[in-house]
Amino acid sequence: MAVAPGSDDGEDTRSIAQLYAELTAYLDDAWGRSHQVWVFGEVQKYADHRSGHCYLDLVDPSVTGRDAPTLKAKCWRSTWGPLKASLATAGLTLEEGSVLRVRGYVDVYAPRGELGFIITAVDVEALRLAALGEHARRREELIKKLTAEGLLDTNRALPTPAVPLRVGLVASAGTEGYNDFVGMLDASGFAFRVTLARASVQGARAAAEVVGALAALSESGCDVICVVRGGGSTADLAAFDDELVARAIANCPIPVFTGIGHTGDVSVADLVAATSFRTPTACAEGLAVMVRDWYASNVAAASARAAAAASALLEESADSIGQARRHLGVVGRHRLARARDGLSVTIATIARRSPVVLDVVGARTALRARRIAPLAERGVSRAADGLASRRALLSAYDPRRLMQRGWSITTTAEGVLVRSVASVSPGSALVTRLADGVARSTVTGVETDAG
Repeated sequence: MAVAPGSDDGEDTRSIAQLYAELTAYLDDAWGRSHQVWVFGEVQKYADHRSGHCYLDLVDPSVTGRDAPTLKAKCWRSTWGPLKASLATAGLTLEEGSVLRVRGYVDVYAPRGELGFIITAVDVEALRLAALGEHARRREELIKKLTAEGLLDTNRALPTPAVPLRVGLVASAGTEGYNDFVGMLDASGFAFRVTLARASVQGARAAAEVVGALAALSESGCDVICVVRGGGSTADLAAFDDELVARAIANCPIPVFTGIGHTGDVSVADLVAATSFRTPTACAEGLAVMVRDWYASNVAAASARAAAAASALLEESADSIGQARRHLGVVGRHRLARARDGLSVTIATIARRSPVVLDVVGARTALRARRIAPLAERGVSRAADGLASRRALLSAYDPRRLMQRGWSITTTAEGVLVRSVASVSPGSALVTRLADGVARSTVTGVETDAG
């Protein structure tokens, strides 16, 4: 056993263990578990150990340079578990650079000769306010940077298709924002086709997942990409103020629509998007309005004009048939009357001449009478058949019937009806309306029918 050496000067000599024991007792009396204090510091190092304990190196933020005092802090598993859950509920995470206000007591670890600090509480509200202040500062700096690079208008400059039915969706499936968006599109009555790229919309992984989802949808052939997320706190929506997300939206080759948060929430993602809406519901409604307006001006109006023209033609034909029927009736009656008059004269003449001749003429007259009635009936029947034929012909000209038989209506992208190859040229965009939908094409060549 080691023995402490003697002293010739009469002063007490302590072993290291004795020194630490006295120091621990002294610190425990003044700064121990029963005398806990609040300490303010900036996280220099942070480790959430797999054992469940948390280890922090805190530095004094008021002192700069290498001489800044450091405090080794620990939070045991039994305390750190509930504290970590409280931070997560508030939408907060610890990271290097976070400014903390923690409560605890001084601890001496003799085997390493370390003076440490055992954390028993974290001021979550102070951390939240500090995070909000830092978030606002970073947000303003990012907006200035994007403005200087001209990225606020890059995605907005892309042309948006007139009928954006193929929709790419960046959202978290099953959330309120997702359900509101998809429900509004379903209720519109139009044939929207939604391609979902799943992504977390809050938390540490959200920004990276949103960027990945945008990249995937950029290659999917969508007309537009919609990024939606329901309301939440500023911390919940932090991913949409992330620089990587903002740059991914700005540089996306497809127009991006956003519907993030509640009314009044404006994220950096909203600022760089082609079009931003207050909520996911408003975003879906905006798409439906675009399609509805196009349909009203390019399909419904044209159909109404064709139907009106067909109706007018039917009325005109009905008038002509009515006039022909009335004329036939008048002419028939007049001819019958003349025939009767002529017959009477003939009978009277024959009666004067010969009873035999009278019989012959009477027989011929009866034969003629029998022939006249069928002729009149056939005339009326032919007129009725003509009327039915005209009605069938007019029905065949109904645009909807023609489309069902394979015909189509082709317009330019501006809605002008294409009547001749002279009105198009290579590169022209065409819109073809069929019985079951719309087809879009681009003219690659024009040939004139020489016949």
